[in-house]
Amino acid sequence: MPLKPELNVSGYRGVWGESLNDEIVSRYTHGFVFFTKEESKKENLTILIGRDGRESGPEIRKIIIREFKKLKINFVDGDVMPTPTVLFSVRKHKYDGAIIITASHNPIEYNGLKFVNNKALFTIKEEVEKINSFQKDVVLGSIAQSIEPKQAIFQHKIMCAERNNIFCKLFSKKVPNFSKEHVDQILANINIKAIRDRKFKVAVDMMNASACVIDPYLFKKLGVELIPLNNIPNGKFAHKPEPLKENLSDIENLVKGSKADLGFVHDPDADRLVIVDENGEVVSEEYSVAFGIENILSKNRGKPIVINLSTSQMGADIAKKYNSECFRSKIGEGYVVEKILSHNAIIGGEGNGGVIYPTINTVRDSFTSLSLILELLAERKQTVTECIATLPKYFIKKDKWPIAGKDLNDIYKKLKSHFNNAKIDEQDGLRLDLPDGSWIHLRPSNTEPIIRLFGESKDEKSINDIFKEVKKNLQ
Repeated sequence: MPLKPELNVSGYRGVWGESLNDEIVSRYTHGFVFFTKEESKKENLTILIGRDGRESGPEIRKIIIREFKKLKINFVDGDVMPTPTVLFSVRKHKYDGAIIITASHNPIEYNGLKFVNNKALFTIKEEVEKINSFQKDVVLGSIAQSIEPKQAIFQHKIMCAERNNIFCKLFSKKVPNFSKEHVDQILANINIKAIRDRKFKVAVDMMNASACVIDPYLFKKLGVELIPLNNIPNGKFAHKPEPLKENLSDIENLVKGSKADLGFVHDPDADRLVIVDENGEVVSEEYSVAFGIENILSKNRGKPIVINLSTSQMGADIAKKYNSECFRSKIGEGYVVEKILSHNAIIGGEGNGGVIYPTINTVRDSFTSLSLILELLAERKQTVTECIATLPKYFIKKDKWPIAGKDLNDIYKKLKSHFNNAKIDEQDGLRLDLPDGSWIHLRPSNTEPIIRLFGESKDEKSINDIFKEVKKNLQ
């Protein structure tokens, strides 16, 4: 069973019509408006709305618009927009914030809300607490406790960024071509010529979600032959939406069958990216960040990077190779970005396939990520497999256990005693760095009633043995 939903640094997620309903959407819309007014010191707000393409998205969007109209809030309806495009657009157009209708990688029956502040950053813990406080004080009158999910009717057109600008019927202002603006920023900061000269053939699983509105335009501009999969943004996911190897047999077969140079997989809101190599094998999502760091640091020696506590040691090793400092942050995109900005880091990210390159965007951005990967492979004239062979080799392991009946503080105490020669980091759960270079990180999930365990070693046997020792302490 999922945790009782509440807004946290990962947003609010619930099953539409059950743990996410009309009243919840209304309350959080009000709470976010009150929070934004307080933060911006403005009454006349303009807020952007975007969604990841899920079938319940149009219904939720209607509720948000209804509440904006009640509160006399100006808004721009971007409709289907990748999450990174929303944050880029808030910054570019100086909007006062944004609401993104997305449940990220959660199953198809879920949807959710993510909030972007007036700095064009995701709300962090202290801001989330304020929004939660504001929404609890909202008096909405007689709104039904839940409503039946309604299937959206989505008349598909290829929503490439070269489409004509549209006018929002409920807002007097012309809607900018957000997708084109986002792509143009990427193109201005990569070696387009090298990518075009390589004449890549790339298969991409767009997950029937928000990546569909950008990929066709981006790949056309890069001179890459695009072999699309699940490229209609109707929210009808062809497989489980989390981009894990066990869910991605279709793209593996497409890469092999089409003889593509490589493949990519987006998650529904297009902030995470997974690579498929030239043999049609999904590689660890950790490599998306490692490839990005290798590319950027090779041209910017000595510049710091930021990765979170659960991200592979590959990034830290690459930083050391280029005389750069690697800072570790708490889990949560907002915390990574916060530390990137405070240390003036040149790149960073999270090991779930989320690259953050602030020159282009201060958010995990799968389009920036794939562009940096193509640039790296093109400039070095390498395949994915050849590039991986040049990077540090680690065996990373990820596991989870139910949290019910467990005292985390007691578990942390036992593990610190058991691994008494480890370096301890307690900024987010417990991370232990062992003398042989192995490490583990244990923490409760933000979105599920589970304990997550991440760990890594130079060889597979070592990390398996360490996980067995941790499991004994969990029992």
